[in-house]
Amino acid sequence: MNQSRMPLGRVVRALLLLLGALLLAYAISDHPFYGGEPGFGRLQSLIAAVGVALAVAAALPLRFAERVLLVAVTCLVMLALAEAAAAIVLGQSIRPIYQTDERLIFKFIPDRQSVMKRLPANGGTVVGHRINTDGFRGEELLPAGSARRVVIYGDSFIHASYTPDDETFAVVLGRQLQAAAGARIEVVNAGVSSYGPDQIILKMEDELPRLRPDLVVVSVFAGNDYGDLMRNKLFRLGADGRLVANRWTLDPAVRSKLELSQRESLLLRALRQMLGSFRSRGGADGAANEAAKFSDWDFLLAEAEREYRSFIVDGNDVVTNTHVDYYSADVSLQPESPSARYKVALMRAVLQRIRDVARAQGVPLAFLFIPHPNDVTDKYDWGPVDRARFPSYDGRNQTAPLEDAARSLGVPFVNLYEPYRAVDASQLYFRGGDDHWNAAGQRMAAELMARLTAPMLPPGLPAAASAPAR
Repeated sequence: MNQSRMPLGRVVRALLLLLGALLLAYAISDHPFYGGEPGFGRLQSLIAAVGVALAVAAALPLRFAERVLLVAVTCLVMLALAEAAAAIVLGQSIRPIYQTDERLIFKFIPDRQSVMKRLPANGGTVVGHRINTDGFRGEELLPAGSARRVVIYGDSFIHASYTPDDETFAVVLGRQLQAAAGARIEVVNAGVSSYGPDQIILKMEDELPRLRPDLVVVSVFAGNDYGDLMRNKLFRLGADGRLVANRWTLDPAVRSKLELSQRESLLLRALRQMLGSFRSRGGADGAANEAAKFSDWDFLLAEAEREYRSFIVDGNDVVTNTHVDYYSADVSLQPESPSARYKVALMRAVLQRIRDVARAQGVPLAFLFIPHPNDVTDKYDWGPVDRARFPSYDGRNQTAPLEDAARSLGVPFVNLYEPYRAVDASQLYFRGGDDHWNAAGQRMAAELMARLTAPMLPPGLPAAASAPAR
């Protein structure tokens, strides 16, 4: 009987040694799937300890060794099944949609589905959208020559991950233009959340020759796009006041975080988010204080000054913030400050470059200027600005320089400040800490933009192109 069991015993012990060696090697390899950030961390230590334990178990009596092997194999199979389930059930909500880019800092990952959940104050609705194989929100591009093509650039207001496809500014504008122009219209949603107008310059340079649109609309969110120019560090003003490309670098920790998000376990990401949710519930005061920063004038002014001094005064070209966009309080509250004046001048130069890129491609261009809700209505969550403390404040301080620049550049535009102000603008934005426009705000903006741009489109259908536009 012992002779008949010897081969089985060797197999069991060999498998335990093999599994132990594989787990130990995986822990040492520093692979990010379970290893996380570079360096030997807690989870890697745990994996290595399990590997050593399995190897030691190979020396146990056979009946114990068999049980250890069974438990180990069962756990590994269950882990694999859990990962597969996480990919199917949670993939769209926790799988990131961004990747690093040496020209744009970051960009979308093509062919990716994503969902997000609105804040409870905005209904808590779950909204899904797709990034197509060309890296734009929406369906695949139409064949060249089958429709008039309009490309819309902007940040999260255009990307609009919080809005169903049919209610986005891009789609509503397409319907409005199609009805007005009497031709089939394809609107390409080229918005990317957290982008600034500086990134839009580079995106247009890369994409317009390929897309060959009949019209380009560039959206600027006055609330934080001035600050994006400081955070992104892609351009600065030369001694002659002209736009100069800057030699920026991405902070290694930020790069590592973005790259790691693509390669780590979805199950691990889900568990981390769950633990973070529990911690935030337990520390509600801390979470509230963190959220309050976005409407704290002292914090926002200090942050605006810090960003300006870091980039312009101190010449720090390391990009450390890619996705957190603060309200440009200096431009709004202290428009005569050095930081505000520089940002306005830099924004003007950026808008000029956008015009020049469109002009070089022979494409008509229109601007859309979107005000921050706190500037266009006194009923927004932040509450009115203390005019005694900030006597230079005017709700137009952020949009008026954009309007002046567009006029001097000869670019047609829609400034939503007055149209929104003329109605109850508090009904055009989300609430509860989300300062984006809602479906009503997007619909109104699309109607105004359609009136401006419909005459700019060539009549009828275009002739078939000789090469694909994708």
